[in-house]
Amino acid sequence: SAAKSLSFSVFEETKHWLRRHDPFAAQQAPLGLANFQRKTVGSVALSAGLSGSISGAVIAILCCPLELIKVQMQLARLLNRDLTSSDTATAASKPVGALVSTPAGTLQGGGAAIATRQLRNAPAAPPWAASNLSVLREIVRRRGPSGMYYGIGLHIVRDSSGTAIYFASYETVKETLRRLTGSDTTGPLTHMLAGGTCGVVSWLLIFPVDLIKSTMQSQVLKPKGAKTFASSLQCLRDIHSRLGLAGLYRGISVSLIRAFPIHGLNFVVYEWARAHICRLAGRPE
Repeated sequence: SAAKSLSFSVFEETKHWLRRHDPFAAQQAPLGLANFQRKTVGSVALSAGLSGSISGAVIAILCCPLELIKVQMQLARLLNRDLTSSDTATAASKPVGALVSTPAGTLQGGGAAIATRQLRNAPAAPPWAASNLSVLREIVRRRGPSGMYYGIGLHIVRDSSGTAIYFASYETVKETLRRLTGSDTTGPLTHMLAGGTCGVVSWLLIFPVDLIKSTMQSQVLKPKGAKTFASSLQCLRDIHSRLGLAGLYRGISVSLIRAFPIHGLNFVVYEWARAHICRLAGRPE
């Protein structure tokens, strides 16, 4: 909740800052893409995309340790299987998948449902997975303080690009529907349609990056001898060689099914709350 609130706040403040400090305000380029005055659909998309990118980067830096802990908690039983397996070679030949979500998810949320192998008779979770704090301590013990930001590069790429797509598609669809209806304002139905659309679009475009990021972050507490990837490119090649292009979208159907109603409702509530807060504060909506 805190991450999503901060994500929307940074987005809105950046959007207004760009409009106030727009160095290209007097220029009229084709489609209005040269400025941030939001008088055309193109300008709305550009403003929302850049503001969303900045918002996503800020949230990624602040929330990377939290999401890293979440990934380890979700995969604790699988990681312990690698530790206790007597057949190290077999365990090392099958990299563990990951489960995650994003903030504006942030997709913020923080997250994405990524399919993992179903294991029979999986061992109990390791002792370090007793709580979030114990996971944090184990990461610091094995990797040092910098271990809390393991995979931060991919995290920033995912959240900055994903949040840019998320907000840009939402505001573009909302503005397009407003113009088509000839109205000066937008209502809950428009917000629901625009929010649902942006949720689906952002997942379709960012899902492979999220898969690779989560798989890389799942390595932070893997035991010695278990298979790990030296880089995100190696991880990408491994997934593609084993599962093909479809492997990069494995599990996306679950995310898409829930994306439309969840993100649609998210923006309905957001726009309603924002309108009431602006009226109480005596500010224009």
